Amino acid sequence: MTTHVFTAEDASGRRCRIQVNRADDAEAAHGKAAQAPTYVLEDGSHVRRVDNDTFQILGTGAYVTRVAD
Repeated sequence: MTTHVFTAEDASGRRCRIQVNRADDAEAAHGKAAQAPTYVLEDGSHVRRVDNDTFQILGTGAYVTRVAD
């Protein structure tokens, strides 16, 4: 599994870190079906990707937008 972390910001300017978890290519090579990446806030809250730069926090419904670090 590979992990990537980036910064996002909500409408009030608060920043958070989102972790992207992806299955490794090695797992796919061993016959496992490719899975969609999962997105998680640093506090463990699950996040849904809306588009390239917009994400929705599932627990609250709030939207955050990816920003440069």
